[in-house]
Amino acid sequence: MVLNKPDDYKNGLESPYGDEKSPTSAGLVGDPGARPKDVFAQLGDLDTKDIVVIFQNGFQCLLDKVKQDMQASKDAMLFLRKRAAIEEEYGKQMVKLAQSMSDSFDKAHPRSGTYGDAWASFLKVHETIGEQRLRFASDVTEVADDLQLLVKDTEKGRKQVKDVGGKHEKQLADGDLTLEKCKQKYEMHSEEWERAILQKNNDPLHVPKKGLFKNNKTQAQLNKMEEEARVKATMADQNYRQQLQTTNASRQEYFQTHLPKILSSLKDVGDECCVALRYQLARYAYVYEQALTADGLALDNDDGLGLRSLTEKIDKDADLADFIKSYSSRGNTRTYNKNEIPYKEYSMSATALTVLNPNPVFGVDLNTLMDRDREEVPCILTKCAEAVETYGLNSVGIYRLSGVNTQIQKLRAAFDRDCRGVNLLSEEYISDINNITSVLKLWFRELPDPLFPRSTYQHFLSAAKIEDERMRVLGLHTVINDLPDAHYATLKYLMGHLDKIQQHQRYNKMGTANLATIFGLTLMGNESGINNNGSIDSQDNERLAETQWQVKVVQTILDNYRLIFEPDEQ
Repeated sequence: MVLNKPDDYKNGLESPYGDEKSPTSAGLVGDPGARPKDVFAQLGDLDTKDIVVIFQNGFQCLLDKVKQDMQASKDAMLFLRKRAAIEEEYGKQMVKLAQSMSDSFDKAHPRSGTYGDAWASFLKVHETIGEQRLRFASDVTEVADDLQLLVKDTEKGRKQVKDVGGKHEKQLADGDLTLEKCKQKYEMHSEEWERAILQKNNDPLHVPKKGLFKNNKTQAQLNKMEEEARVKATMADQNYRQQLQTTNASRQEYFQTHLPKILSSLKDVGDECCVALRYQLARYAYVYEQALTADGLALDNDDGLGLRSLTEKIDKDADLADFIKSYSSRGNTRTYNKNEIPYKEYSMSATALTVLNPNPVFGVDLNTLMDRDREEVPCILTKCAEAVETYGLNSVGIYRLSGVNTQIQKLRAAFDRDCRGVNLLSEEYISDINNITSVLKLWFRELPDPLFPRSTYQHFLSAAKIEDERMRVLGLHTVINDLPDAHYATLKYLMGHLDKIQQHQRYNKMGTANLATIFGLTLMGNESGINNNGSIDSQDNERLAETQWQVKVVQTILDNYRLIFEPDEQ
């Protein structure tokens, strides 16, 4: 394969300037006497229609073309930078991998036979490929750097030409505006002169009507008015003619001198960018071909160090014979017991055996717990209440403060494994009484049917909404008496426990209002009849209102605990 050097590409791409200077140093700035090159000759094979378009919209057209060429160069530069980064990372990782694998293999297999020799050379080939990729990445980075310089130079040249062209276009526009003003002034004075002539000759269309607006001007006055109008019209005509001559001269100079020079310079800038871009891409193609050729020579060459040649040198039989000799010389021997191995049964811990046969209390219905455990009040409630009444009656914020989540989950798992075996009076649990209150509230929240059953939810709310205190207590008493046995016994026990808590509110700051706020939603759930078709704000307001009635239910029961449940005084 024959590789063309980048100079061969460069010699085939002739510069558009010949021996002339680049557009950044040509006669655009500071050299008004410089003659522009023949733009038509530069445009080459363009059709006549295209040439007309160039001269009508040439300045912006070529500005956009140069901008497009700049963007193409910038895209190529970004691609090559990313490509160089990929190749550099690939080369570094390849060298690192080959060296680390070679070092580890030498340590683990100091005498490894034909495979070891082939493997060492195998890794050396990959290290060589990695080093070649690093050189390729460096070459690609150089091409990208040159493209970046090209973009900067092209942008600079385009800006210079754009500034000069903008200046000339502004001058041309200012001349057109001044000419238009002179024309309007000339037409205005000519119209006034015409009107004065007609009035002087009593033209019926221009003579004012008699009567209220009677024309009282004498003939001498009309003659004077006509003379003054004529003088003004004559001066306006002279100014208009003079400005027209000046503007036409400026336009002729712009279209015959400045615009061709601007278009020529813009085309030079674009040509320089295109030629340089082609050269850099050809240069990249050359270094890429070199890199692929070098990789190919590393993979397969006439020296027998290619990957395929190296694999053919591996002799498995010779390596096995060498390994057996080396193994025997090291004196590695092992004796085997030919007797049968007896079976030994694994002894599980008591905790694991309990897990296999769980008796959970969380997420189990109160009626199910009563039938299963033969207890009216669940074991978890009695244990937690006794612990709180023993150590937490005077604890500030009892039931309001939360415990540590990890300890709560640990205590929950203990209750689910063996509720009766949990000793809450041990130092492990009473060190933070809030862990015990939190696990009790969690148990109430996870009941499938809340302590206040869903079937009686609306009955409790209706009773709570009774304004008369005595009738409200009576209504709640009636609903409570209709509760299932498990729910009634649990509610009676819990309210007796909370009554003891509120009796110590002087120390724990937890009165019936605070306790009702904590246990309202926990004990009643949220089985509201809220209309889901309403707006979010209206639903939130309804939930808030129901929460207040839930708190009212619990607080009324707590305030009238002895009247409703008639407990045996101890």
